[in-house]
Amino acid sequence: MADITLSKAVRSNLLSLQNTSNLLAKTQERLATGLKVNSALDNPTNFFTSSALSSRANDLGRLLDSISNANQTIEAADNGLTAITKLVESAQATARQALQTSATVETTTAATSASLSSSSFSAVDLTNSASSATSGSLTATFGGALNFDDPSDQLNFTIEIDGGGTANITIDQARLFAAGNADFVIDDETELAAAVVSAINAEGTYTVNTDLTVGIGSGFISFNSLLQGTGSTVAITGTGVVDAGGANTLTNTSGIADNTDAGAAAVLADSISFDLTVGTTTQSITLDNTITNASGATAASDIVNAINSQFGSNVASVSGGEIVITDSTTGTSSTVTIANLTTSGNATTSGLSNNTDSGSAASTTTSVNPKRDEFVSTYNSLLTQIDDLAKDAGFNGVNLLSGDNLSVLFNEDGSSSLDIAGVTFDSAGLSLTSIASGGFDTNDDINTTLDTLDSAIATLRSQASKFGSNLSVVETRQNFTKETINTLETGAANLTLADSNEEAANLLALQTRQQLSSTSLSLASQADQQVLRLF
Repeated sequence: MADITLSKAVRSNLLSLQNTSNLLAKTQERLATGLKVNSALDNPTNFFTSSALSSRANDLGRLLDSISNANQTIEAADNGLTAITKLVESAQATARQALQTSATVETTTAATSASLSSSSFSAVDLTNSASSATSGSLTATFGGALNFDDPSDQLNFTIEIDGGGTANITIDQARLFAAGNADFVIDDETELAAAVVSAINAEGTYTVNTDLTVGIGSGFISFNSLLQGTGSTVAITGTGVVDAGGANTLTNTSGIADNTDAGAAAVLADSISFDLTVGTTTQSITLDNTITNASGATAASDIVNAINSQFGSNVASVSGGEIVITDSTTGTSSTVTIANLTTSGNATTSGLSNNTDSGSAASTTTSVNPKRDEFVSTYNSLLTQIDDLAKDAGFNGVNLLSGDNLSVLFNEDGSSSLDIAGVTFDSAGLSLTSIASGGFDTNDDINTTLDTLDSAIATLRSQASKFGSNLSVVETRQNFTKETINTLETGAANLTLADSNEEAANLLALQTRQQLSSTSLSLASQADQQVLRLF
């Protein structure tokens, strides 16, 4: 190639064509890439400045993703606060409903009837009728005159009345003189009776004419016991004489001899009596042989009939071999009472006894309203939901309502940041505790719970304000970062981007120049060819 010599015109046109081709290639590259600076060779200053701006924009872009995540984390926490606040308000409404419900309810218990039963009843024998007691009466026949001609002469006997003590009686001259007999001769029953009465009274065991009657009649002496109501007995024992004078005038007791006579005790009528109170009515009931059946035995039905007849109503009945007495009064306290139960004769109570049974009056009792415990259950269920919601309020592994903290970086070197402190806002963190059964029984307890709920709502609202402020800061920095990135990218683009309109015009001009250069090169070559024609 060195041996080839080109004319000046050809060489000039060829060089011009080469320059045009280079410019055309560069213009085409700018149009293809959209950049007027594609490498440091194009414009080192613009290239490296644009690269620095783009790198910072990329760094801020990565921070922007972190800021966006922080934004969503705060928004999730704020959503959780809003939901928890609604649940606390629901718990507050539940407590207020419990407060508006009556604290107590009244339960009415119907009156019960008193019922008194006898036990092991069997027939009662009420056969015997009443009779009066009879006095013992002992009669001694007067045997003739008694001559106490010697001071030692005595008539002796022992007398006993109803076991009341034995009295030893001695009749002698002194006793006869004391009785008003000065000749010491008992000539008749009257003198003998006077001596006997005087001797008995002197002995002191009995008082004649009170416990004992000594009577004379038709030639005999009568001793009578006046003790009534029991069988009375008169007994004379140990009779004897002492005839010291030898006149043989006391050889017999003159009608007084060992003897006993018993009277008959009074016989009480067989009967059962008692006072029967049914409700407020009391009747004295007597069961005797006037109500017995033919055999003299009173059956339960006889007693029942007698009681019902006395009361004029069927208060008594027979059930299972027992006599049942019932007060059917309702609405008030009912009472059945058997009192002052007594028997006479051979009668027995046969299962009846002094006894009292009381029913109960209709009553109204006041108790805690069970509806309030239903509100307790609802309240506790809401607290469980608060706990669950607090656990679910996180984003991307960070939960500001469960105690997690969040740090947001706003620039590349971390010199600008925001630290957000997390809180624990489950039920325990809000000082809300489950309520035991009966925790809403009193209005004071409910009001205490409402105070706690008011405090919890105030805490939630305060924290929501803090999170709102934090969210506003993060959103502001997010928008600022976006605008900064746009500024950086725009600056970088301004340094490297090509003007497509300008480059298109350049391309058209270069193409025209290339065509003209080609034509000029052709003309220069033709000039050289003219020389050859000379040969």
